[in-house]
Amino acid sequence: MTMTATLTPPEVILDLCNANVAGRALQVAADIGIADCLDDQPRTTADLAAGTPADPDALARILRLLEERGVLGRDAEGRWVHTEASRLLRSDHPRSLRAFARMTGSPFCWDALGHLHHAVRTGEAGLTRLHPGGWVAYLDAHPDQRAIFQAAMTAKAHDDIVAALDAHDFSRYRRICDVGGGHGHLLKALLDRYPQTTGVLFERPGVAAQATSTRRLDVVAGDFFTDPLPDADAYVLMNILHDWDDNSAIAILSAVGKARRGDGTAVLLLEAVMPEGPQRHRSKTLDVLMLAVTGGRERTLAEYRDLLSAAGIHLVGATPTATPFSIVEGRT
Repeated sequence: MTMTATLTPPEVILDLCNANVAGRALQVAADIGIADCLDDQPRTTADLAAGTPADPDALARILRLLEERGVLGRDAEGRWVHTEASRLLRSDHPRSLRAFARMTGSPFCWDALGHLHHAVRTGEAGLTRLHPGGWVAYLDAHPDQRAIFQAAMTAKAHDDIVAALDAHDFSRYRRICDVGGGHGHLLKALLDRYPQTTGVLFERPGVAAQATSTRRLDVVAGDFFTDPLPDADAYVLMNILHDWDDNSAIAILSAVGKARRGDGTAVLLLEAVMPEGPQRHRSKTLDVLMLAVTGGRERTLAEYRDLLSAAGIHLVGATPTATPFSIVEGRT
């Protein structure tokens, strides 16, 4: 049976029951650095096991499954070779997804999903079983996982940032505030594209300390739940609101509304807008992941309209991009 074959009802159920196995194999391979060990020369399983902390037989079984899923390939002699997919697991790839794969296999995500039962029963994030303070407090208490999380957020944003810059004209804004923008990967791309624009990165102190101010980029430390945001002509929130429940999301948007320079300030949400119908969309998987990990959720455009309205912000519309993400635009 191929991956594209029509599945019978039992196969639908059995495939879903075992769907986590291949994902877990990928996470383990990323964590132990298989792709970094596999360079441009074909390697045997023994070669890869010698270069990584792995048992040769166990590793062969993991790699065989990843080969079936198109992550790895073999040459005519049966040695392992890179595919375009496996190269994305290399640490030195410009669009590396290794950190993202490691994050999804870390306790932050994997163990939280193990408590999905709790989330479904109570509506609380599964991660609260690991840390009652929630996901932010959990990462603060586990700096090693926080570092992987920050690297993962930067890694997965590569294509989304390019798509956002191609879909929206940011040149109309003199000063852009990136709210919760991590190490500033989005804002730096914006400033590179628009040399007349200046920016301000607003982040929690622990993250802001790792970013650097420049002539056109200011770094301001603060908490958007308690501290005033810097003033700007446009506020960009990339993958921020989906981390939070509705009340928290409204509080964040209200802070943006209070910080605006004047009427007509732009509020730009870069999120995977969930379709209303039953079609397959990445947001539906992310939605359950948010339920387990952060207690947040993915939302439809109508739900984003309601959030914006509750914060006194008018929905202008949503612009699709070349990735599953859209730019939801509001105006104060």
